[in-house]
Amino acid sequence: MRVAVLQFDTRPPEQLGELLVLVARNREYAARHGYDHHFIDHAPHDLPVYWQKPSLCRDMMLSGYDLVLWLDTDAVIHDQARAAESLFTGAEIMVASGDNPLWASPFNAGVFAVRGGSGAALMERWAALFAGAAWTRSETAWTCQGEWAGPDFEQGAFVRELADELVRNGQLRLLDWRALQAPFPLPGAFALHFAGVLKANLPAYLSLLMDGEI
Repeated sequence: MRVAVLQFDTRPPEQLGELLVLVARNREYAARHGYDHHFIDHAPHDLPVYWQKPSLCRDMMLSGYDLVLWLDTDAVIHDQARAAESLFTGAEIMVASGDNPLWASPFNAGVFAVRGGSGAALMERWAALFAGAAWTRSETAWTCQGEWAGPDFEQGAFVRELADELVRNGQLRLLDWRALQAPFPLPGAFALHFAGVLKANLPAYLSLLMDGEI
């Protein structure tokens, strides 16, 4: 099985700062399991950066990967020993989780895994939800007046248009938030996600890494 660990960020390295340590740890995880790690630093599609995500996952799967593990730049594989394939336990084609308790979304797009031809088709469906009318394109940036993470963004559109259907038909399995969205090490955490204000937890995590305690 060909597995890709996929990340994307167009910000220059000096802006990413400590997040580059997480990227390096994700690269080490991929190497440990014989996966390919891809960090894409440019926008291949004429879309807002948030909406690159489903298109990039689709592209990666159509290039020959059987499974794509997506990680936002502020997310890291904490359980380095666990294989990405183990996230799937049945016929589901996508595994994700809801937000941690600080927020309320039933689906967080920062960490998820998708597999198979049906997974590529799902990524195509997700990408097609982009509502360009809500966005304004300048020479240097896309802007949106809609609610952050609402239906004009990739996460909110997935929640509104796809999540319930996919859970009902067994194509999407939602794990407990502690598995993929914990903002600090917790028992059973596969990935950690230092989203938004929770980036404040990152220095403590990096200190544990440097001291060899995790």
